[in-house]
Amino acid sequence: MKQILRLITIEWRKIYSYKTARVSIILYFALLAAMGYLVTVIEPSFNNISIELAKLGAYLFPYVWQNITYFADFGSICLGIIIITNITNEYTYRTIKQNLIDGLTKKEFLLSKLLVSLIFAVLSTLIVFIACLILGLAYTENPDSIFKGVEFVLGYFLKLSVFFSFCTLLAVLVRKSGFAFMLVILWRFGETIILGIEKFGSHSSFYLSNLLPGNAAANLLPFPSIKLQNFITGEPIFALGEFQAEYCIAAIVYMAIFIFLSYRLLKKRDL
Repeated sequence: MKQILRLITIEWRKIYSYKTARVSIILYFALLAAMGYLVTVIEPSFNNISIELAKLGAYLFPYVWQNITYFADFGSICLGIIIITNITNEYTYRTIKQNLIDGLTKKEFLLSKLLVSLIFAVLSTLIVFIACLILGLAYTENPDSIFKGVEFVLGYFLKLSVFFSFCTLLAVLVRKSGFAFMLVILWRFGETIILGIEKFGSHSSFYLSNLLPGNAAANLLPFPSIKLQNFITGEPIFALGEFQAEYCIAAIVYMAIFIFLSYRLLKKRDL
């Protein structure tokens, strides 16, 4: 436990000394915490018609768990950028060499990065969980099934964890933040194209490319299902999606692979 606290302290000092990262982290978590209020005041419009998401049932139990986690996930790119920049700066300013000279092993170096990523994922998940709970309790008149659909919060945590471990691998691999950012975008774009090609002219209920890293992680938080016919009847238009366990398993496997490859790269490469 002392070793873990020591590594977290070392890593936090590095992040805190980098003003851009420090400000970005504060803004990210502040906006995430304020999300519960912001989503209630933002009213999208279509053809000059204001759409009140609250009246459409977006914040009712059990739909709130899937709706909020899905949209909260868009902010994960901010932390991904911070994670990549934090690692690539070690190579740019050669602080990684100094850390190793001071007695930090390559394993401890990687562990310190992963621990910070884990803290980011846990804090984000906790804030989103509280936001969902508050919104659900505020808008649901008879909350009989409060925790039905709460598994999407687990999906949110796993998706963040996979993404952060992938960012770590790319940062260690290319050592340049710009290239790493580009690879993240190209990889995700490439997986989307592969899935589109596989779906073209097919009516299958399962596609193999759904098990690729980015697609598997995305399937943990599918786009909220909508029943447009309920718009006429005045009932909630949202329907709770299916949380599929196979994508949880795939996410955990990929996370382990990314961490293993990151360690192998660090261990074999000259710094």
